[in-house]
Amino acid sequence: MRNKWILHVIAFVLLLSAIGHAQVVGNINGKVIDARTKEPLIGVNVLVLGTDRGAATDFEGNYKIENIPVGTYRLRFDYIGFESLSKTDVVVISARHTVINVQLKESIIEGQEVTVTAGYFIEEKNVQPSTLGLSREEIRRFPGGFEDVVRTVSTLPGVAINSGGGRNDLLVRGGGPSENLYIINNIEVPNINHFGTQGNSSGSLSFVNLDFVEDVSFSTGGFGARYGDKMSAVLGLTMKQDIPEHFESKWTVSATQFGFNFDSPIQDKGNFIFSARKSYLDLIFKAAGLPFVPIYTDFNIITSYELSPKDKLFFLGLSAINNVDRDMSSLENRVTNAGLLDNTQYQGIAGINYRRLLSSGYLDLTLSNNLFRYRLSQLDENEKEYFDSEADERETYLKAQHYWVASKSFGLRSGVSAKLISNNNTTTFADTIYDRSGNRVPVTFLGVENVTKVDALAKKYAAFMEMDWTVHPSLELNAGLRSDYYGFINDRLYIAPRMALKYKLTNKHNLRLSGGVYYQAPSYVWVVNTFNKNLKALQNRMGVIGWDYLIRDDVRFAVETYYKRYSDLPTGIVPGRTDYIVINNTGTGFGGREDDFQSFGYFDLVSKGKGKAYGLDLLLQKKYSDIPLYGQASLSYGKSEFVPLNGRTSPGQYDQRWIFNLSGGYIFNSKWEVAAKFRYFTGVPITPVYRPSENPVNPGSIQNLPDEYLTGRLDPGHHLDVRVDRFWNFPGWTLITYVDIQNIYNNKIPQRPSYDFWADQIITSSSIGVLPSIGVSVEF
Repeated sequence: MRNKWILHVIAFVLLLSAIGHAQVVGNINGKVIDARTKEPLIGVNVLVLGTDRGAATDFEGNYKIENIPVGTYRLRFDYIGFESLSKTDVVVISARHTVINVQLKESIIEGQEVTVTAGYFIEEKNVQPSTLGLSREEIRRFPGGFEDVVRTVSTLPGVAINSGGGRNDLLVRGGGPSENLYIINNIEVPNINHFGTQGNSSGSLSFVNLDFVEDVSFSTGGFGARYGDKMSAVLGLTMKQDIPEHFESKWTVSATQFGFNFDSPIQDKGNFIFSARKSYLDLIFKAAGLPFVPIYTDFNIITSYELSPKDKLFFLGLSAINNVDRDMSSLENRVTNAGLLDNTQYQGIAGINYRRLLSSGYLDLTLSNNLFRYRLSQLDENEKEYFDSEADERETYLKAQHYWVASKSFGLRSGVSAKLISNNNTTTFADTIYDRSGNRVPVTFLGVENVTKVDALAKKYAAFMEMDWTVHPSLELNAGLRSDYYGFINDRLYIAPRMALKYKLTNKHNLRLSGGVYYQAPSYVWVVNTFNKNLKALQNRMGVIGWDYLIRDDVRFAVETYYKRYSDLPTGIVPGRTDYIVINNTGTGFGGREDDFQSFGYFDLVSKGKGKAYGLDLLLQKKYSDIPLYGQASLSYGKSEFVPLNGRTSPGQYDQRWIFNLSGGYIFNSKWEVAAKFRYFTGVPITPVYRPSENPVNPGSIQNLPDEYLTGRLDPGHHLDVRVDRFWNFPGWTLITYVDIQNIYNNKIPQRPSYDFWADQIITSSSIGVLPSIGVSVEF
């Protein structure tokens, strides 16, 4: 019986092998539109480079290239009067058609066919500096990225590393985790991460399914007036809106999660996408000896529908459910879990965008609703609760944006928005609580009330105007003015001018400059304390200068320097207790007892903090081309420092002076691909941690605050991640398998020290060393 079963398996493998050796093909299709008016372009030539295959767009701007052998290709788009464009990393598989949509930019040079060699890098088209573009394929294959958008962009130049691990914190050029804006198809989303930290925009893992992301743009500074209420970065996601030829589905199993998704046509007018994923992290956390397991589930719904050739609707629905499963079966586990904030969350986002093409431009109308529900608590080792917070933060958002193409060289973008905010928060502390050292102290130690209840409505309004002006074929200018009104603080109105320019030194050299003022409203959780309604909006005055050189079509070098000056930052007021804290310089943990609940900002704050950050980023990129090698190398130097109310200058918590990244891969053929990523980074500032019995200054305490606040620094760290992908294409379906090994040589990466209350020892490195992961996806 056993031998018969083995023979069946061998026969099945041989059958798959025979099928796999047959010629398997796929299709490429998409749409080409004008980058400014969004109108379809008719007669664009589309060529598959390195082959004799190609097509031309029809009256609706659509094209289709059929029966292409599976593999990775490059496309080139040419149209008279427009700048040519190349797209790389076009992966053709047998399970579904490959969709490549592009936008071509009209040339201001009259009567000539424009030939532009810089087509691989979207960065070449931008006026603003500090913007990088990534395709879905570049994110999918990134070693150690978990196919996660946020985790992948966190390795780009100028982004510091959270040494705690297991977090998606975007710490951009000295900025904190609350300073980043997420936009999905013109819909603003407060946070796209599971287990989001209340009051900022970070968390542990993105809940947006990468399978339906078309491309990503990431700006680390210098962004235009259309973006507001954030000071450091903008992460923009463009989701799929193409109409599939038939019902397409995908099943995925990996070491951390499993999931299912599908994409279905709606007649010939639109599509409907559904995704569901659930985690299973038991093996990883048990291997690390941890008595708790985070559990997350997420759902994505995406729909686009063409009402007419000039009218289109896009709908986005995102839902994330997060909780922590604890093992409280032993005293050791209860002591360990006592240091962990119980974190149950629900995140729900729904938004719809309507686009109308006009005779000279377009109009976008957006309506969205975001609900973030936090249920937080802290228990002692006897399972008695001494902290509980129930918070519902809801935003209902209406935005109108218009773009007018006045001429080939001039365009004007304008917009208005209104946001209704519902902040419902009940936070309760017991009369006595446990501090970060495990000592029982009165709640007055935190400078907060026992019970705080808020059920408030407030409004935000914004308006902006922004112009794009090609002054000369070598000089482009973007300038704008933005106004924000924050109705839940006493100082409400803020005006922010911004400007950027790009000067084309030669066909291969560009100089970019930008400068502007950026404001950000206080986080909703900070104003639960009514005293904090006196806070001002946080301010950042930022300037960026950059130069880039296109070495060849597929190789680009860029260098940028930046300077940021922060003011009106919220800082505590109690001498020796909170007056050393700048609140936006916190928040890269999950909060609670580990930081005396400080990162929530419940205590009294005033806008008397200030800071600065400056640095230099170097980037060398190589895109996939006729040479099937891709990669990038970057070196970043940055310095940041902040001054709280007590007047002492301290380095920023994310003041990671040097970061070196080297990543890349090689595509052998349509079946095999290998990639690797190496990172080296100097240590971030830390506050020394002691065993309570050995603290020479304050016996019984694990830290000496505020005297030793951020006076130490971690040792440098480094790690190597490796990923291997194998594609199996069969008629009508595709099997994708991968192995991803993080920290392959098991280096003990330094992390912020913490005190283990059970073992009575200081922990200085992660208990997770080598982290292997495997994944299997089947697409139909």
